Amino acid sequence: MKSKIIFFVSLILFLVNLNVCLAVRPTYKLTAQNFTLRSANELVFDIYILHSNPADTVLQFALGQYYFNFDTLFCAGGTISYGFAPGNTGDSSDFPFAARPRNPTRNGSSLRVNSNTVLGVGNGPIVSGVAPGSKIIRMILRTTAAAFSSTILADLHLRWRNANAGSPISKIFGYIGGNNTEMTDSTNHFIDILPYNYPLITLNNPQNNSINNPVTVDFKWRKDDLSVAYIFQLFSDSLLANIILSDTINNNIDTVKSVSGFSKNTKYYWRVGGKSDADIVYYSLAWKFTTSPGIILNLIIIPEGIYYNLFNQLSRIDTMTVYLRNSESPYSKVDSAKAVIDSVNFSGKFKFPNVPAGTYYIAIKHFNSIETWSKSGGVSMNLTDTAFYDFTTAASQAYGNNLKLKGSKYCTYSGDINQDGIIDASDLIKIYNDSYVGVTGRYIVSDLNGDSVVDASDVSTADNNVYNGVMRITP
Repeated sequence: MKSKIIFFVSLILFLVNLNVCLAVRPTYKLTAQNFTLRSANELVFDIYILHSNPADTVLQFALGQYYFNFDTLFCAGGTISYGFAPGNTGDSSDFPFAARPRNPTRNGSSLRVNSNTVLGVGNGPIVSGVAPGSKIIRMILRTTAAAFSSTILADLHLRWRNANAGSPISKIFGYIGGNNTEMTDSTNHFIDILPYNYPLITLNNPQNNSINNPVTVDFKWRKDDLSVAYIFQLFSDSLLANIILSDTINNNIDTVKSVSGFSKNTKYYWRVGGKSDADIVYYSLAWKFTTSPGIILNLIIIPEGIYYNLFNQLSRIDTMTVYLRNSESPYSKVDSAKAVIDSVNFSGKFKFPNVPAGTYYIAIKHFNSIETWSKSGGVSMNLTDTAFYDFTTAASQAYGNNLKLKGSKYCTYSGDINQDGIIDASDLIKIYNDSYVGVTGRYIVSDLNGDSVVDASDVSTADNNVYNGVMRITP
């Protein structure tokens, strides 16, 4: 009976404590405020935290880190510095030194001040529940320019760096039930320098950090009813110092801007500003995108002469040139690339920066092999995925089945040393003469098997191909 009483008393205490814990979880409001120009090129502001449900519980502060995004154009091209305001003692903070943040830094358009030391249960300051709350720290932003770009503080376009901005972000921790617990709630992070009703632009396309974008981009953003006009801006750098394009759209209806002529495989930055009816512009955060490097082709191919089928490898690495040709007559060259063919996996990666997605013939050129084209109809290639093509799996992988089976691999024919599209007597006599005098050296055009000496084995390879009338076969 006694044990049952103890059990029920314990259960009641557990439920009471559970309800208490659920009821008294503290909430907070984090605010950057009191923005003041100390001089034309020095701006100070305070970071406050307010315990927003003090009637229910106590908020014992544990850790905090405070990150912002801002508009670097506000600094008028000067070198930017960010730090603690001089005299960060006394009324500059309501927190003891150990609870104050550390190591203020600027990284591009991000202002960062890292977390304080771990305080321990009972050592964290109690956050005030009386507005404006407890002052955490006073910060200062400076520019080496003579003055900031405007005395209108809204031009700073300061934003808390929260979860939607990517890591790192602002975070708040408190001691709850004796545990150091994260209680970050970005909906309670505020900046008090902007008016209540101001344009706020949301970007849509191209997505932030996206890759493989085409060289013509349709930029899109969400319509903003508080804007009377939009300002579209394009930059080549993350600091938004090198502007490529700035265009004003004098209405709030058109939310698409098409821009052409981007370079391949290049990073760009863009943003859109909403102009208020007070003729003040509030910019979105800048998004980054990268254009496509063009078509990338992973090609597997084996020149007959340097392939040793007994060991299933080439006698050396070798360089090939690939031309992409239109798949319809007159099959003109569109782009070309060179790459090294690996001696073990027989592959090379070829990059074509100047072609759009499409269907192309792959035409292979090698300094002592016959020119060989891919199968009839061409090969489909796009900008978002690496294209793969393997000449070694079947004779039909080459146009006109123009491959030679050696062991288990299909190879391009060797012996066209004068690159006239046919292996004939003119090639054979050159190889024979070099063999007669014993020419040696690396990458000699008449050394078909790649052993660095021209001899009877090279003559034999060429002679067989002459006998069979091997020549280039194209559409």
